[in-house]
Amino acid sequence: MIKRIFDILTFPFYLIYLFLSFPFKIVKIINNGKIEKRKREGNITKRKTSQDELLEIGKYLFPDFYNEYATFINSYLKDEKTFIAEKEYLLSNYDNFELDKLKPLEAIYIFGDSRQKLHLTDWRGEENTEEIESFLKEKLQITTDWKNVNKLRERADKEKQRDENFIIDLLKTIDKDLKLLNKRMVFFDLGWDAYVYTVIDHTSYRLITNRFGALFHGTEKL
Repeated sequence: MIKRIFDILTFPFYLIYLFLSFPFKIVKIINNGKIEKRKREGNITKRKTSQDELLEIGKYLFPDFYNEYATFINSYLKDEKTFIAEKEYLLSNYDNFELDKLKPLEAIYIFGDSRQKLHLTDWRGEENTEEIESFLKEKLQITTDWKNVNKLRERADKEKQRDENFIIDLLKTIDKDLKLLNKRMVFFDLGWDAYVYTVIDHTSYRLITNRFGALFHGTEKL
């Protein structure tokens, strides 16, 4: 009897406890989910990319240079010392890398950059106005009216165009104009304080970001 009276008296306080603790439980569940997701992504990042996968990446990024790419990557994978010796002249331009510990994505970057198929933009913005459009036109032979990009540039003065937020908006807007050409920007996840990217067709973009999302991403992750 006493227990029943106690339960009746304490029940309102129990309800209040449930209402107050419920949001925290939801937050905990969400955070636990995020932690698990990061663990899964970490495992994907650490997983060694196979030779076949590295060759497949070249088909998406550099279809016009695939044979050269395959020779370059196979040499890199076969014998590290021989690779460094054979490519000494080329690799001397990339002294920011530890060549004896060169990662697959860094090797891909070196190949693409040496063929002038990649562009790098500092996180603070362009060194020169419209340098991205110039790269796309001169190196990738992409031409369009840049309708949305021009509107964005017109709304921002030159000082603002050296703002980190503006460059993200600019890259996303360029990607928006490229979609009309069935093309997308794809970014290398090198961990630098800069954006490294090229442009590929939409099908290749979908395949490379789905299969190698730990190495490459689109503007949605900027």
